[in-house]
Amino acid sequence: MKQILTTTLLFLLTLTVAAQTQEKQITVTENVAYRTDVGPSTVLDLAQPTFGPQQNRPAILIIHGGGWSAGSKNDMVYRTLMIDYAMKGYVVANMNYRLTQEAPLPACIEDVRCAIRWMKANAQKLGIDPNRIGTYGHSAGGHLSLMAGVAADSKAFADDKDPWKQFDCSVACAAGGAPPTEIGRAGEWADHTEWWPIGYIGKSQTPFLVLQGGEDPIVRPNLTEDWVVKMQRAGAAVDYVKVHGQHGVAFDQQLEFTRPAMDAFFARHLKHDDPSVVFEQMKVVEFGGSGRHKAVAVREKSLPDFVVYRPMNMDAAMTVGRPGMFGTGQVKREKLPVLIFCNGGCMDTSIGYENMLSEIASHGYVVVAIGELQMLAQHEKDRHTPSSMVQKALDWVCQQVADPASPYYNKIDVEKIAAAGHSCGGAQVLANAADRRLKTYLILNAGMGKMTMADASAKSLKNLHGPILYLVGGTSDVAWQNAQMDYKAIKKVPVVLADNTRSGHGGTYEQPAGGANARMVLAWLDWQLKGKQENEKLFIGGDLTGYDGFTIQHK
Repeated sequence: MKQILTTTLLFLLTLTVAAQTQEKQITVTENVAYRTDVGPSTVLDLAQPTFGPQQNRPAILIIHGGGWSAGSKNDMVYRTLMIDYAMKGYVVANMNYRLTQEAPLPACIEDVRCAIRWMKANAQKLGIDPNRIGTYGHSAGGHLSLMAGVAADSKAFADDKDPWKQFDCSVACAAGGAPPTEIGRAGEWADHTEWWPIGYIGKSQTPFLVLQGGEDPIVRPNLTEDWVVKMQRAGAAVDYVKVHGQHGVAFDQQLEFTRPAMDAFFARHLKHDDPSVVFEQMKVVEFGGSGRHKAVAVREKSLPDFVVYRPMNMDAAMTVGRPGMFGTGQVKREKLPVLIFCNGGCMDTSIGYENMLSEIASHGYVVVAIGELQMLAQHEKDRHTPSSMVQKALDWVCQQVADPASPYYNKIDVEKIAAAGHSCGGAQVLANAADRRLKTYLILNAGMGKMTMADASAKSLKNLHGPILYLVGGTSDVAWQNAQMDYKAIKKVPVVLADNTRSGHGGTYEQPAGGANARMVLAWLDWQLKGKQENEKLFIGGDLTGYDGFTIQHK
């Protein structure tokens, strides 16, 4: 009876999804055996799209969790996920495997490898491309998914019993939510490092996505991060998304973050055109910032040489005040201001500033920073960028707000754009000072003085047409003297010179939330772009409460 009820619910869910999309329908086949030599547990469900091309589709294998001793493909979360991805055009297999009470480890690992081989052996019948199979699992299933990625070539498993052993068991990508990368306690399982991802540190050819809850009491984040960082340093492509949450992250918690990350990951690495995917890659910095609107850092398809830091839910970030504040059932919506950011050294990475930039985005800004999205700092790959990158960012912003197909359409305010840069990046800002699309400028630990750098010089100050903030780090800051000279030279626009006398040239940008300098930057943006007049008391009134060690002057 339980199986009948579950099947009926699945059928109704399928009809509901198909009705909503009208032209899209799928077929679901249950309890297909992928091996018959070890008992009844090794079966899977198949969800296949009936729309679009019926050959060479990408495929996803879903692997349930449950501590290797419980759980099932029949859990509604996995069945729903199977249908959702089939509706996106993937062929999806949702598998069971032998639990530990039926067969001890590593039987479940061997079953996953066998299921992948079965999919490849039946690729033509299933209509899939055998080179575009990805895996996803949660908890114990996350462990098994990562093992599919790291251990495809391992000789540690009894694959001689596999009925499909003539096929390889490699996958194109592997995603895991709350995945145990090592057992983390003494015992027989811990003695077998070949059963755990931690035993395969190296430059894997398989890309990985790891989703982790920061408060997970079962899979400890420090163990997950240990594996992630070691793999990244070894040269493996590992995307890591850490969000507030416990063990259910990517299962039934924080899906507004984790599902878009999964969608983008699979679309990118399985080479699938999914119209619902609006970015290629995603990162969450410091749990999304301390603002009301948790932020993400994304790589946009249309702007691959930049990182866009933005609220995850831009619609919510546009809502001002509380529902009903402006009348019964009424809410006020305001487009989001924009900050263009140029990095120190004029380099092509903003990873050293991501704490500050994510923090700013969490307060309702879209930040466009020069340089590709990096999961881990890779300074040996850093390159200098031209000042024209600012123009490229400005052009992109204006294109996006006018494009009905863009996720930024009518959501960003092209009348409220600021440019900020640190050190050499400050010179890049001044090189573009004449662009009338810029309404205000922030020069961080930089100044021209009598020098020429990044296409800018003291002559660039004559092109300023909006208020400008200089933020320096005391007399030990190599830019301190030049900033003083610029302050004196600027005559026709309002200028503020803030000095964090304790910070030096590096500022506080890598501190949590970007430190005091980031708070100063945000206060300026809120004043100049959001009209928060109470911030005048900081910049004009000199009220430095909360800014120990700062001095400030204005004219």
